Parts: sequence; C-alpha cells; structure tokens
Amino acid sequence: MNPFRYGQVVKGKDFCRRPELVTGLSAQILRGQNVYIQGERRTGKTSLIFETVRNLPKFRMVWIDLLGSKTSDDVLKRILTAVMSIETGSGFLDTILRKLSHMKPVVGVDPITGLLTLSVDAAVELKPDSIAGILDLIASQHSKRKPLAVVFDEFQDIMSLKDAPETLAQLRSKIQFQSDISYVFAGSIRKKMDAIFNDPDSAFFKSAVPIHVGPLNRDIFETFIRDKFRIGKRTLTPETLGAVFDICFHIPGDIQQLCSALWETTDRDETIAASSIPAALDLIFTQELKGYETILTVVSSQQLKLLTALARLGGKAPMATAFLKNSGIPQASSVRRGLGRLMALRIIFHYEAEYRFVNPFFRAWLLHKKL
Repeated sequence: MNPFRYGQVVKGKDFCRRPELVTGLSAQILRGQNVYIQGERRTGKTSLIFETVRNLPKFRMVWIDLLGSKTSDDVLKRILTAVMSIETGSGFLDTILRKLSHMKPVVGVDPITGLLTLSVDAAVELKPDSIAGILDLIASQHSKRKPLAVVFDEFQDIMSLKDAPETLAQLRSKIQFQSDISYVFAGSIRKKMDAIFNDPDSAFFKSAVPIHVGPLNRDIFETFIRDKFRIGKRTLTPETLGAVFDICFHIPGDIQQLCSALWETTDRDETIAASSIPAALDLIFTQELKGYETILTVVSSQQLKLLTALARLGGKAPMATAFLKNSGIPQASSVRRGLGRLMALRIIFHYEAEYRFVNPFFRAWLLHKKL
C-alpha cells in the first residue's frame, strides 16, 4: 500500500515531526493565547494544528474554514455550522434555538447518522453584528473540564468581504474578552495576513502571537521519506531525493505527492534513481491535465509567454533586461501587469523576492511541453 499522504490532514505516523512548532503551539493554546499561523500553501499548517490539538488532554477543536468566503452572511453561517460540531445534545440545541432565535435556526435530522442537525433559514441574511451571539455560544461550551481551541482556517479570505473591516471589528470586540479560549488563525497569503495582524489600522493589530510554518527540517523530512520507501523495500539515491526537493521547492505537500507518484511507478526492492522521476511526473501530469488546460483557457497569449519564461528562467528578476530579452516580452511594464494578473488568478505567488508557481508540477509540465 502506498504510504504517502498528501492533500489531506495527516496525523500520527503519517505526520512528519515538527517538535519545535508543536511545542510552541501547544504552549500558546494551553495558556489561552491567540495565535496566527502563516505559511505558504501545502506546508502542513492544517496538519500541524490538528496534530497539536489532538495531543492536548481533553481539548476539543472548533474548525471554521473560510476558504472562498464572499459575504459576512457566509462567514457567520460557517461559524454557526462549526459551533454545531461542539455538541449534538438536545440541551445545546435548545440553547441555540433560544439565544439565536432572531436567526431563525432550523432543526433537522441527518438521514445517515440519525443525529440532530441545525441550519439557518436561507432567507435570513446574517450581518456582522450577529457575531457576538455566536461567539457567546462558543464561550458557553468552554470549560477547564472540556476546553476548546477555535481555529479559523484560510482566515485571509475574510479580507474579500465587502464589509471586512466591520466583520473583523465585531470578531475582535468579542474575542478579546474570551481570554481563556485560544483562537488560532491560519492563512496562506502572507500579504493579506500581514494586513490583518500587522497593520495599525486593523482591528486585529497585534492581537495574536505569530507562528511561521516553513519547510520541514531537511534532515528530519529526508529520514521520514526514506523510511516510507523502506516499507516497500525501495531505496532512494541521494540524487533522486535532492531532485525531488528541488522540483517541489521544498514544499512538504508537493514532495509527498511526487514521492507517491514515484512509489506508483517503481517496484518493490528497486533502487530509485533520478531517471525514475520523469515517469512519476508523467503520472502527475495525467492526473492534473484538466487543471492545466483550464489555466490555459483563462490566461492570454502574453501571460502564457510570461509563464513559460518564469518556468525556464526562474522568477527572481522577471523585469531585468536579461529576462525580457529571453522571454520575448519587450516591456517591463507588460511583465509587471502580467505578474499581477497571474497572482490574482493564484497561478503564481510572491515569496522572498521571487515569483514561484503555486503548483510546481504545472511549471514542470510547461517545461515538458515546451509551450
């Protein structure tokens, strides 16, 4: 069985150790400190949080995913849905029905589990000022005997709301008085997370301890990867492992995906050389082809030219003379506009003075196809 897991929350033996981060996050949650966790996509933020809370005695987690949120109504309904995961007893339902009667909550029965469910009347549009009542419900379920950790994932997407400042202000005004509950805010777009927590004009300015999640410790992660391959009596050469890290820019989720493909395209008792990587990449290309083709339909010919140049030349100096000459794009202003558009489409992102592909396998595919 393929031992590599990616694109999902991992725990236990599938979680690669991050002792310093786990220890630090555990300490903050135990003392009720609010935390914001920033890290690029697929660096393992979600798994870090789940594994940390899982190992804290008696703790329960309220998980609120804000990915793609467009309105405050959407945000509030997601929070309320998450609140329902705390308790399913009739007593808690009665409390919700009583305290949130103005939201017209609707009680139902899950046809699969038979458990009671709760939703909000679709005709009711929730406003930011409804936040206080929902967060009060969360606080009512927190105790020393059954403590809570409240997690907002992809928190930066709250900035996409038309009434983002008001929504943030309402959240902050209530959270600041729940000093014994740890709120964890995770996000993958640094610029937006910085705007929330480091801008003096933001309601959340300096309201949480920052924790940065970067690439895994190289030695620990290499050992983790080798041990996984040993399960199938496979051995990686140092050159192969180095190439895997380079192709994936050291991003843990992408490394696990490529290792999974290597597992599928090699045999038991095999020594896996770097020459095995193209077959593994071909497998990934086949799996992701529709996504690549979708990108090609939404970018202009000029933007595609820029993407192929970034794939070939790298993204450290895309407006330098050498890049312009080799890319075939004559104007730096055209490159600047193209970079902005490609970032808006989340095809590339800016990281430490370099433009990188959100999906390194799309970059590898562009190089392979020689578009």
